[in-house]
Amino acid sequence: AKRVRELFATARKKQPAIIFIDELDAIGGKRNNREQQHLKQTLNQLLVEMDGFGTQEHVVVLAGTNRPDVLDSALMRPGRFDRHIAIDRPDVVGRRGIFMVHLKPLRLSDKLPEREKFAEKLAVLTPGFSGADVANVCNEAALHAARVGNDTVTEDDFEAAIERVIVGLERKSRLLSPDEKNTVA
Repeated sequence: AKRVRELFATARKKQPAIIFIDELDAIGGKRNNREQQHLKQTLNQLLVEMDGFGTQEHVVVLAGTNRPDVLDSALMRPGRFDRHIAIDRPDVVGRRGIFMVHLKPLRLSDKLPEREKFAEKLAVLTPGFSGADVANVCNEAALHAARVGNDTVTEDDFEAAIERVIVGLERKSRLLSPDEKNTVA
């Protein structure tokens, strides 16, 4: 609660200012009786500070969360977080742009098409991926290339990376019995 007070006091002194709270659900989740007292105090202080804004203050409060469903209803009332903007996962054009950023530092194989065309191909192969997933694919492809002893990252490395991001690590220690294989099939 003290840190919230200090944050808002600093923003008021230095206005105009923007306060951005990432992972708002960590402090702004729905209150319940089993919750730790300091979490309740932090949320209550945030609510008090946001109520204290006058029209003369030039402080904007923004927040981000992946879990808007767990936020306390008091945060969503008018005068606090008035506007809600949902940002979906990137479409193919967005993923292409994100791949372009994450492909830059990689040493790609000469056998691959030019970066823009390759980024387009990867974007098409990764529907539903978030920006973090795209970054993870590029990192995993580079790691895969290093594991197999390549100096450059190949298309096979990217295919292995996409597969790893989608389904996780291959578990060679977990062999299925013929009955289990039949059940899975």
